[in-house]
Amino acid sequence: MGARVGGELAAAGHEVRWLTTGRSEATAARASTEGLTAVDDPAALVDGADVVLSLLPPQAALDVATLVAATGFTGTYVDANPVAPATLGQVRAAVEAAGATLVDAAVVGPPPRQGRRTHLYLAGDADRVAQVERLVTGTAVSAVVVGTEVGQASAAKQAYALYNKGRMVLAALADRLAAAHGVRQALAAEGDRPGAELLAELDDLHDGLAEVGWRWGPEFDELALSLAAAGLDPTVVEGLAAELRRPTG
Repeated sequence: MGARVGGELAAAGHEVRWLTTGRSEATAARASTEGLTAVDDPAALVDGADVVLSLLPPQAALDVATLVAATGFTGTYVDANPVAPATLGQVRAAVEAAGATLVDAAVVGPPPRQGRRTHLYLAGDADRVAQVERLVTGTAVSAVVVGTEVGQASAAKQAYALYNKGRMVLAALADRLAAAHGVRQALAAEGDRPGAELLAELDDLHDGLAEVGWRWGPEFDELALSLAAAGLDPTVVEGLAAELRRPTG
């Protein structure tokens, strides 16, 4: 997702840098394909930059914010990671202590390409939010301002992720229950009902979840924190996170 969003920005005429330190060959290949500029030093990453966009798995959000803050970056820091309010608060404290201004953001939808519906939710200071809106103008990413309070964009993303990703994990869990009783075929046969289409592609669903579990598991951990902070019961989401981490094979 990060490489694809970066590619859209680069195609729109912006210089988009990425830090090579500790990254894999696969990451380097994606960055090259998208026309991103490689740098090997955090100071070079932010030198002269107006905006830093952080878009990565949630377990790395605070580390990246701390790294950027250590450079003395004072521009607009866009945190577009699927994190809970408490984690976002830590990110905000880190970057704003160095003089930057945080814009709360979140990507909803598939990696952007023309013809797809990819939204960038935004919340925070109106002038900084408008700056980010201008940044994505002309790309396949549509900016959607959801509020003026930091945390609202992340909350909107998490609410959607709870529904969209949660139903996938629930379908996989339902399949495990059916398999335990030898009735997988009966469950899969209900996949022609409206809203139950996932049941018709359970094998592919398991394969897909096995590939994204390392990223979705931490996302569900953040969702559980968000539910608890809102006075809601986090235990169901904690169970879904455990299901994502279940060994396969």
